[in-house]
Parts: sequence; C-alpha cells; structure tokens
Amino acid sequence: MNRSNRIIARFFAVISFLSFTFVGLSQTVAEKIDTSATIVVESNQEAELAYNKGVKEYNDKNYKFAITYFTDAIKYKPSFLKAYVNRANVCFETGDYKASAADFSKALTFDSTQYKLYFRRGLARFSMNDTIGAIQDFDAALKNGYKTAEVYYNRAMACFVMKKYKQTIIDDSLAILLNPEYAYAYNDIGSAKRMLGDLSGALDYYKKTISIDSKLAFVYDNIGSILHKQGKLEEALKYYDKAIKLDTSFFIALNNRGSVLYDYKNYEAAVIDYKKALKINPQYTFAYNNLGNALVKLKMFQEAIDAFDKAIKLDPKYAEAFVNRGATYELMRKPTQACSDWNKAVELGYSSAKPYTLDCEKQ
Repeated sequence: MNRSNRIIARFFAVISFLSFTFVGLSQTVAEKIDTSATIVVESNQEAELAYNKGVKEYNDKNYKFAITYFTDAIKYKPSFLKAYVNRANVCFETGDYKASAADFSKALTFDSTQYKLYFRRGLARFSMNDTIGAIQDFDAALKNGYKTAEVYYNRAMACFVMKKYKQTIIDDSLAILLNPEYAYAYNDIGSAKRMLGDLSGALDYYKKTISIDSKLAFVYDNIGSILHKQGKLEEALKYYDKAIKLDTSFFIALNNRGSVLYDYKNYEAAVIDYKKALKINPQYTFAYNNLGNALVKLKMFQEAIDAFDKAIKLDPKYAEAFVNRGATYELMRKPTQACSDWNKAVELGYSSAKPYTLDCEKQ
C-alpha cells in the first residue's frame, strides 16, 4: 500500500477528528445566532460559533467549508488552539500536508505541552517527504512521555525510508510491546529483516502478520517474494494467488506472479500477468521490461522492442531495459542499435553491460 495512504488511514484511525475536545455553543444556540440579526454575542463568542460550524461541516465531510469556518474562528480569536489543531486535521485529510504541519506548529506555540501534536505534525511532515523532520517530531513526542504504539510504528517507518533497518526493528518491536496485535509492525520488521538479508527471519514475521490479519494482500505478496528468492516457486505462486484474490487490482503481485511463471518457462502465462498489471497501472516500468523479456522468449521480437521502448520512455535511466533491448536488437541482427543500447547502459553505470560492448569496439 502507498505510504501516504497508509499514514492517512492510520492517522484518522488513531487520532479521530472528534477526539479533540470540542468546546462551544449548543446547536440550538447556534441556530438562533444564524437566524437572528438582533442577538448580541459576548466577546470571542463569534469564534466559538464559527468553530462549531467548522465541526458540523467536517462531520458532513464538507472539508472546504470546514476549513473556512476554522479560519474564521482563528480570525476572531488568533490564539484559538483547537481551531488550529482541527484545521490541521482537515488539511491532513485533504492532502495539504504543508498547511497541516504549519497549523500544528502554530498550535504548539500556544501550548508546547500538547505533546501528541508533535506526533501529528510528524505524520504531516512524513507525508510531505520531510523524513528527518518527522523523526525529530516523533522523538519529541516520545521524549515528553507520549509513548504510544503508533508513535513507535511511524518512527520505524521513517527509519525504514532512511535505510536504518536495525532501528526500524527496534521501534516496531516497541510498538508490538504496547500492542501485541499490531499487524503492520510485524510486517515492517519482516521487511527490515529482508533488507538486512535475513530471509528466514523476514518470512517468520510476515507469517506472523497474516496470523493476526489474514486480509492484508501485500503481506502475501511479501511472502511470495521471499519464497521466490528461495527458489520455492510452487509455494510462491500460491501466495501470489492469494494476494491477487484479496486485491484484484494489485498490479505488483500480478507482475511478481508473472516473474515466477517466467521462471517456470510458462512464458505465455507470464505475458498475460504482465499485461494485466500494465492494464491496471500503465506507468509500471518494471512490468514493461519483464513483458519484453517474456516476449523475447516467445520470439516476438518487435513486440518485445515495443515493450522495452515503453519502459525506457517512462524511465530514461532504466539501464536494464537498455541492456535487454540491446540483446533483442542483436537477435534481430541489428548490431548498430544493439551497441548503442549497451553503451548507454554502461554510461548509466550498469557495469555488467561492459562485456557486451567489446565486440562493438571491433566494428
């Protein structure tokens, strides 16, 4: 699953918009204010009224209006902490992470003891790819006693992005201590172990994950990938099948299943899976490269060239696609094009292509 989507989902599962205590007028009073021009309100009561309207609009999922009313509340009362916090929440949910982080920062200037706001700002920063800033916020939340499974888990995710895999395992383990059923934390420990080369340990944690939550399609894909690396093709296929059954739009699992079928030398079936993946995500460069390789095996050389062309068009620095297209050109007896592609791969830093260029130098 996409990182931002996962963060958004967990953000509002853990930090409900309504979890922040709302203080304001009752709906009955608010209606009187809205329908009468003769009522005199007390100082700052306009801010409370605007705030309550923002709450209602949020509950009705009218986020644009919710932001407008929270902004009005802040204009009436510039130090309105809750208005800043809840406008930040709405901005986060609508994907305006920069505005969300700015509002959390402003709220903290009014009350720096609201330590969970560091966590929330950290999520916003992480979503806008400010990984270092996110970790600093998660650190601040934990240092000041806001120690929840979610904080440890999200700091672990940030550490994973920074390739700090050992720290990822430590933080996810702390999240599990606080919440033994934290399926995502088990999965991410598995992924960290995988990056550290511990495939057996990764597999154990992935399997623990699905024992807690058997509906996570991406975990079955992760297990399939480990089994594929271990050469257990039949088992890998079963897990990819399960992932695709759970999520028919899971183009990565389709591509990965295609790769197992390729290793089985079932190139026709592999082509079908690669094409399915590309129908779902036409921007998936790896599937174009893999499709090209399968088509070469079927001696469909021009179709293979077309697939490699698309991969390279999407990623002009995709060295492997240049190597594969070059090899296909060679099979088509087009040495000039082949040498051009192999030289380009070397230029891109793909040293394994160097031997292919030796004959080119003799021409």
